[in-house]
Amino acid sequence: MTTELTKYKICPECGKKNSPGIIECRYCEADLTAVRIVDDNIEQIEETVAVPSIETERTMLVRICECGAENLPQTRKCKACGEDISDIIPSAKVNVCEERLSYELSALDDDFSVMIDKPLIMLGREAELKDYLKNKLFVSRHHAELTVIGNKVFIKNLSKTNKTFINNEEILSDTTVELHGGDEIGLGGKIVAGNRQEQAAYFIFRVKI
Repeated sequence: MTTELTKYKICPECGKKNSPGIIECRYCEADLTAVRIVDDNIEQIEETVAVPSIETERTMLVRICECGAENLPQTRKCKACGEDISDIIPSAKVNVCEERLSYELSALDDDFSVMIDKPLIMLGREAELKDYLKNKLFVSRHHAELTVIGNKVFIKNLSKTNKTFINNEEILSDTTVELHGGDEIGLGGKIVAGNRQEQAAYFIFRVKI
């Protein structure tokens, strides 16, 4: 007599088994509507013969929350902050095995440069680069911060008395702006009539592969 095998859905996010009739994982609330129903035999066969293609190894789809966290495409609530991300369209992401980018700030007025090698870097006369910025009177003690999220870098102005400019455009207070290779960052000054202010600091943001 053949014993009927128990069927179930395997959550693609947490890996737990769920009843075949449900559409949301009872453990992590991931969306299961597109997940196949399997049994032990099917799962064992697929584990034995499944060979991911080169493209599957190189890329995957992710849902990126506003907080910057990357989630699986089936996820409905961000794993980092708990926000509803069900309306965010999944996008392609380079596999984490791919080589990551590196970033550098290069000063315009001399050979000074610094690598951006931490998730959060504070810029100012009493913060990161203080030795270079100590004589730049238009730069605040804690002027701006750089945040690295994945392969993206963002800048935010922190100074209430001085300003931060990207390509001569002022960053509004409490606004985070993504940087791109070749962007010019002005701490405390911008270009006026073709001239830069001596007491401000100017950098070029560079991306290196």
